[in-house]
Amino acid sequence: MPASFWFVEEPCQSSEVLQWFRALPSPPEEIASAKGYTLYFRAAGPLALKVDGSIDGSRSPVVTVITPSFRRGVMWTTGSVHFLPMPVSQFPDVAKIRKQFGRWVEEHPLAYDPHINADNPFAYYLEGSAANRGALYGLPSGMAALARGQFFVDDLDNDLVLDRVCRSLRLRGIECES
Repeated sequence: MPASFWFVEEPCQSSEVLQWFRALPSPPEEIASAKGYTLYFRAAGPLALKVDGSIDGSRSPVVTVITPSFRRGVMWTTGSVHFLPMPVSQFPDVAKIRKQFGRWVEEHPLAYDPHINADNPFAYYLEGSAANRGALYGLPSGMAALARGQFFVDDLDNDLVLDRVCRSLRLRGIECES
């Protein structure tokens, strides 16, 4: 399984996560996708391709960054970073970056701690499967949003989940957009 990190951050602003990768001594090439970016560390090795021509992340020095977005007008999605090579040690430079990134993101407060009996004062604002992936780190704009009462869902939550969340939010006096 890829090494993954989840975070809360305001959508549509210059992502601190992307800024961290851009500030590396050898920054990756960025390939925009529908949900964020694929970061290619060219100096670490060549891209491996699947039969259909798409990138084989498990055999390539790539990281995906899913940036937060807006959902139904009242919810934001959580962001995530996935170090895709399996094992990541096949690309020592990427393994080193994963460790550095892990240390950096862990310097931020936990917006949600998945451990049993953990104190999670913001759990009320994490809907759908936002709290089901693992530790959720709060970057400054995300923590400020949680303090204001912003609701978050996971990027992978589908329309059925969002419909259920919107019904729940309606009971709290919050109307979703269609």
